Amino acid sequence: MSKLRVGTRGSDLALWQTGWVCDRLREAHPGLEIERIIIKTHGDVRPDEPFGGDLPVGAFVTAIERALQSSEVDFAVHSYKDLQTAETAGLTIAAVPVREVVHDVLLSRAPVDLARVPNGFRLGTSSPRRAAQFRRLAEIEVVAIRGNVPTRVAKLESDKLDGVVLAGAGLKRLGITHPHMTALPTDRFPPAPAQGALAVQTRSDDPAQAVIAAIDHRKTRRAVDAERSFLRTIAAGCHTPVAALGSVNGDSIRLHAQLFSDDYTRVAEGVEEGGDPVEVGAALARRLLHELG
Repeated sequence: MSKLRVGTRGSDLALWQTGWVCDRLREAHPGLEIERIIIKTHGDVRPDEPFGGDLPVGAFVTAIERALQSSEVDFAVHSYKDLQTAETAGLTIAAVPVREVVHDVLLSRAPVDLARVPNGFRLGTSSPRRAAQFRRLAEIEVVAIRGNVPTRVAKLESDKLDGVVLAGAGLKRLGITHPHMTALPTDRFPPAPAQGALAVQTRSDDPAQAVIAAIDHRKTRRAVDAERSFLRTIAAGCHTPVAALGSVNGDSIRLHAQLFSDDYTRVAEGVEEGGDPVEVGAALARRLLHELG
């Protein structure tokens, strides 16, 4: 197979991620030609639509998956955390490349001490998880923001926010810096399941699977499998305040997770270890669901 077509969103971050994956594939398969096809998703067409009940599940991936199912493209590159937990019929994740940094970053107008976040702090985020984690620190004001990474960074000034929280992976991939950047420790602020990971998707019956599989990173896949098993077991979507981070040591997987109540007032938090990522994720989810009641 000497030529493939890749489907991707057109945002700066999506194009960077797709370019990075294509570079890894060309390294693994010298002479491979890849044609890039940009596809607009619901989330791209409606950039100001707030996260919530009206934003459809799969807002950032469904259009691309349809192009894959209809053979308009041969593979697709997604931010793994954008994928719904239920597998899409006829499609498979052929590779999960090595993961980027997993932590979140607080960008602020002035230096911030996480031990002394002031009441009334105006935090820009549309993530229920990030809002819930910061509401444990102080009586903050959450301001919903959407848009690509540079747009959300710009809202710090344009919307006169005290801070915005973004994934460290996106900032690093785009080379974005800011005078006041605080890396949020993952022991207190575990990220969204699969944050920092990419999913390279193909049709289940397509020979392209074997080509793509060359860039699969087993350690990353196992960690993400545990995180997404946790997410799937609690039947959570992108609007649920939930965090999960897996780490792999040899054949052992350790999963740390937080599950918040819908009103953010209560949290169940714990750790599970084992050898099977799916079982580890499911066991921790059942335990935290029971604790949260």
